[in-house]
Amino acid sequence: TPGLPDVLVAANGSFGMWELKVCTANAVRLSPHQISFAETHKEYPVWVLVCAATNEGEAIYAYPASSVSELSRLGLKHPPALKITPPDWLPLLDLICP
Repeated sequence: TPGLPDVLVAANGSFGMWELKVCTANAVRLSPHQISFAETHKEYPVWVLVCAATNEGEAIYAYPASSVSELSRLGLKHPPALKITPPDWLPLLDLICP
């Protein structure tokens, strides 16, 4: 289905959806279908997770569905809900697993 996030997660008796992106610059490419899905489901645990290269290595940026328009427009200049540097995954899982 166009716009449906890449990953459906079942955790702690709830479900969440994650759209996965990789970028090498500031821009985060989201299709109109992905933006529409996220905006329609922003009251649910829908997240856009972006892996990007930084000066410190790779980082993961987590954005809730409610900020997908700004993410699409501003790219990584839009502040994420969380930024982590793997392998420290626990803060990300605490945030995005309902």
